[in-house]
Amino acid sequence: MDWWLHVRRVPAVCAGLAACLVLGAVADSVQVPVPVVVGGVSFAFPLPFLLPLAPVCLILYGQSRGGSAIEVTAVRPVRLWDTAFMTACAVLMLAGGRLVSSMTGHILAAGMARNFLGYLGLALLLRTFTSLHIAAMSVTLFPIACAAFGVRHGTPASWAWPLHEPTHLPAFVAALALGPPDWPPPLSHGLRAGQRPCPAGTADLSGPAR
Repeated sequence: MDWWLHVRRVPAVCAGLAACLVLGAVADSVQVPVPVVVGGVSFAFPLPFLLPLAPVCLILYGQSRGGSAIEVTAVRPVRLWDTAFMTACAVLMLAGGRLVSSMTGHILAAGMARNFLGYLGLALLLRTFTSLHIAAMSVTLFPIACAAFGVRHGTPASWAWPLHEPTHLPAFVAALALGPPDWPPPLSHGLRAGQRPCPAGTADLSGPAR
């Protein structure tokens, strides 16, 4: 368990989630101007909608550490722990966003929780098919691209779910659709073609299968 907590950077992720909720409550009025390519000069992107990128990148980094071959054959239920951890993070963000919104009246906190679900699902989906760095860079640039190309005359397009108000149900459904089915990515991801998974606690000396 200590190994898993260290490899997955669980303390850092928890600190990132807490900081996200606190900053989302106190920085509700802060906006980031993003140039709009079509139909406007700029879009005022609420900062709370961008804050979830920090804990998501921490989770992505933790999921990319460790040996995939060892995890596949490990006695420890690594995949179950990963799924439970990400589910707990999602529940924490949803409950925390709801609590902040009800206590402060800042409804953007609920949108912040929604975006956390969508960013995390998108990041893990991209990590399944690409590298850590490409997935992290892509998910970070995605909301900026939504603001630059998905806004016309101040109105976000239907596919630009990170930009919509928290009360916009289709945006929440779109973010949720990216979530649980992709949590976590397959543990076999990262094995070289033809490589045999090695038993837990042993070195990988098998090489490519003959």
